[in-house]
Amino acid sequence: MVRLQRIRTRRSGFTLLEMIVVIAIGGVLASIVTLSFSRVQGQMATRSAQSNFLSLHAQARALAVERGVTSQFAVVDATGLVTVRVGSNVVNQVNLTSEFAVTVATSGGGGGFTQCFTPRGIADLNCVTAARTVTFTRGDRSTQVEVLPLGQAR
Repeated sequence: MVRLQRIRTRRSGFTLLEMIVVIAIGGVLASIVTLSFSRVQGQMATRSAQSNFLSLHAQARALAVERGVTSQFAVVDATGLVTVRVGSNVVNQVNLTSEFAVTVATSGGGGGFTQCFTPRGIADLNCVTAARTVTFTRGDRSTQVEVLPLGQAR
């Protein structure tokens, strides 16, 4: 009876092998969660940048109609800066690169583009540069916005 009691007291707790297995499984699960989180974070950043871009584009168009003047919507690739102007006044300005940690690229390789809206809300074809697609990239995730010739963006 005394012998059985000694064996039981020695067996309380975990062995080193059991602890190593648990730590290894925890490490694998933690790496899977981290990879999934970074993918979701990249996807959310590109979608947020796209949403902000579309919002500023709509704002530039609406300002032109509301105020009855020409407004300007400008994007700079290198800095990710998006600016809405009415005349020489900057109405709104957002740096998508610093806000969402995304890279902004426009088609045509001109370093960005500018689009002006007439008081009727139509793009002024004399003011539009060649870029028609804007791409927001973070890691392996990217989202695009297409800017149509008459001023719509989708």
